[in-house]
Amino acid sequence: MKKNAILAMGSLLIASVLSVSTFIPSAKAITPDEYVQLGFGFFPHYGLNTYTGTSGGDGNPQNFPSTLFAPTDFDANQWVAAAKDAGMDYVIAVAKHRYGWAAWDSAYTTYDIATSSAPNLDVVKAISDACATYGLKFAIYFNADDRYHFPNGVMGNSAYTDFAKNELTELLTNYGDVIAIWFDHAKAINNSQAAELEAHVKSIQPNTLVFFHDDDKAADSDVHVTELVNGDPPVGNSTPWEEAWSLYTDYWSYTNNESPAAPWSSAAYTANKVHYYNKRYASFAVSVPPGPSGKISQAGIDLMHNIGLIPRWRQTDDRSPLITYSGTWADQSNSGYFKSTDRNSGQAGASAEYTFTGTGVRLITKKNSSTGIFDVYIDGNKVATYDSYSSSADFDVVAYETTSLTNAAHTIKMVATGTKNPNSSGTNVNLDLFEYLGTPVQTQTDTIVDDTNAAITYSGTWNHISRATSYDGTISYSSTQDAYAEYAFNGTGVKLYTQKGAGGGKFDIYVDGVLQTTFDSYAASQQNKVLAFDKQDLTAGNHTVKMVVKHTKNASSNNYFAHLDYITFH
Repeated sequence: MKKNAILAMGSLLIASVLSVSTFIPSAKAITPDEYVQLGFGFFPHYGLNTYTGTSGGDGNPQNFPSTLFAPTDFDANQWVAAAKDAGMDYVIAVAKHRYGWAAWDSAYTTYDIATSSAPNLDVVKAISDACATYGLKFAIYFNADDRYHFPNGVMGNSAYTDFAKNELTELLTNYGDVIAIWFDHAKAINNSQAAELEAHVKSIQPNTLVFFHDDDKAADSDVHVTELVNGDPPVGNSTPWEEAWSLYTDYWSYTNNESPAAPWSSAAYTANKVHYYNKRYASFAVSVPPGPSGKISQAGIDLMHNIGLIPRWRQTDDRSPLITYSGTWADQSNSGYFKSTDRNSGQAGASAEYTFTGTGVRLITKKNSSTGIFDVYIDGNKVATYDSYSSSADFDVVAYETTSLTNAAHTIKMVATGTKNPNSSGTNVNLDLFEYLGTPVQTQTDTIVDDTNAAITYSGTWNHISRATSYDGTISYSSTQDAYAEYAFNGTGVKLYTQKGAGGGKFDIYVDGVLQTTFDSYAASQQNKVLAFDKQDLTAGNHTVKMVVKHTKNASSNNYFAHLDYITFH
């Protein structure tokens, strides 16, 4: 594909965005907690340095021409299918490593896949498409350094920041929904640049999480990210965390090895590590790097398959809204607990009940010299009575476990008896967390209705225009008082997305003819795909959502525009 613009050492030419595919926003944001709860991810390091014999950013990229990238049998479907087989829930695609080589056809450089020996390939798109096929979530790795285009460093360099923003725009508009951007080597940029890049990401995909691999920028990172060699999250960690590592000998990328390295070559060892990090409130993302052919070696595929054969315990903390409590329970904090939290009760009959889908469940508690006795029920049947007395404090105790349930919905219930061991000084019982074997509840899939949909009724004067930064490249707007846009749907939830900017005005939003809210769409700078309204508690059936232009505005706004970008419902 011919370049629309070329980077010329510090000077950027404006270019039109490449037409690869259209961004389809998710109907529901993924939170940092939900990202961690995914638990296990695939981080395949593959790119130009797969062919250079070096790892990471070693060596001078000027000595590594793009033509070195020459896969003979590239197959992203093989990678992602293996990830799914391993029980992984998301994939992080390496779009650009420290060399500065882009694994997609970028309009802003010739140091990319379009000038490689596989010019018709788009690695990012291939992984994104495979994730959609196999039902895995999609994230992007983007190195914050760039040794090819900015050999003297990127720290404080506004030309670099603009260049990075242009490349990020391509990645965030051409490859669908991106749950996270992973900025590696974030020490290469300053805090101001990090804030600018984060704001840019969220201006395009507001729901995308942003991670900075740099402890100094941890406060700005939605999830704390680190590599295994940098240390583990502490016991009782309550900060959303991701630990990352490679299962091959030569650090992150393939160099000359075709097999996983010991001890990671053991599926049991690796699966135990996944659980180890999950129990420290951290997701674990691993690289099984594809080789020069563009495929993962058979040894890597076999390892991933064998990992998937080992059931994975997933965690539900005592503070989860999915747990139903009755009676009197008190909150406790201690670093010995999962996420440093626990709930306890000494009231006879007080209960904690949790519904899950899967084949197994665990109840994890604390034992000490002042704790009592509780009963455990599965699907309404009493299955155990547990005495939690111990002469010394003991955290992370499995009080009950079963792995022989049918693969269906079940309930586990913990009931305080108000009784105790004669040696105990109290009757309190503790719930630290539940673990279960199964698949988490899937995010609700919404139907997306673009502003151009013929089923939307427009009244009054509206302008319907093309805009690359809007959903599906279009948006409708009006400043005429009482002009409205109305859509009828059948479901239980609805969301309305708009645009904010310096000329944004106010508009009312109605559901079934009842005013719900007035939205002020003013912002000092333009923000795209902004969630203006979210209602998820409708009764099942037919409903209408309606936005009405008020022709009023924030005192700082310079106009009265109200925009409709798209609507989602389920």
